[in-house]
Amino acid sequence: MTLYLLEWKIMDQSRVPCFTYFGSMTPADDAAESPGVEMLGRWSNVGNASGACICRAVNYTAVSSWIYNWAPMADISIKPICDDNVARKIISGGEPNYMVNYSHVGDEPEEGETLFMIHYKFHQDKKMDGYRAFAGLSQEQDELDSGACRPLGRWHDIGGGCGMAIAGAKSEEDIFKWAFNWTEICDCQVVPVLTDKQSREVIRGKPDFEQKLELVKKSMAPPSKISLCC
Repeated sequence: MTLYLLEWKIMDQSRVPCFTYFGSMTPADDAAESPGVEMLGRWSNVGNASGACICRAVNYTAVSSWIYNWAPMADISIKPICDDNVARKIISGGEPNYMVNYSHVGDEPEEGETLFMIHYKFHQDKKMDGYRAFAGLSQEQDELDSGACRPLGRWHDIGGGCGMAIAGAKSEEDIFKWAFNWTEICDCQVVPVLTDKQSREVIRGKPDFEQKLELVKKSMAPPSKISLCC
């Protein structure tokens, strides 16, 4: 099984039908359209019609088959990605001194929390320093590093010196305190995001949702058969 990071940006002309169609879907619909793919978490930045997903699949063919359904409406990038445990094993050349728990990746935000997506990229001349600092963290140091934030997951593109994290936080102070710890060796971009459940509640809650959905369904209906009889 390979872990993948998918990032998308909906095309401007496709925003309404894409949001509407996505908003009408259920978790059962998600599973039905992505056989062979285990979706671990998906988060949307509704403001600019973008987002990211972490998934696991036996091969890239299964991921491509799923993404093909959305490619007419969005530009989508796909790449392999490592979690903390695999990244530390690669960097240190041995088993990590503790294992990070990834069972909360798909969690909804807790009361008073907002979920944030953090993209990081090490400065070119600090890449190895950054990897060594990350790999050398003990469990206690790692937990202190994130402070009042609640990390759901962190993933790394080892070749590119960059990666992504999802965390819950109750204030901008909490999320930027964590980012500030790494400012000397990397750039961090932080944006608020919604889970699928939250996104769909927002989309379905608009007063014209049903009208838009009806139009989308009509546009997706197969054309009527044309009779060739005289």
